[in-house]
Amino acid sequence: MLSNRLPLRTQKSLDFSITECDVPHPYELKWKVLNQGDEAKRINCIRGQIISGSKLNGHHEATQFRGEHYVECYAIKDGVVVARDRVEVPITTA
Repeated sequence: MLSNRLPLRTQKSLDFSITECDVPHPYELKWKVLNQGDEAKRINCIRGQIISGSKLNGHHEATQFRGEHYVECYAIKDGVVVARDRVEVPITTA
């Protein structure tokens, strides 16, 4: 759905994972989930901190409320970000 630019509905489960990475092992993965929009502001749930993944080579999230959100992944080697990628996650209730 995301590749076709279709918005997701709330109350869905999402798994983000690394499908390709040319950074030689070992490296560490960190994730940034940004919630933004009127609903995130209204319920005081703006996010954007960088966190460790919730699973090996990936991260699990749930779609909780409408808005334009995104998820970024950072590959860190020897304390330096050497690669990153980002996916837009639009969420709607319709």
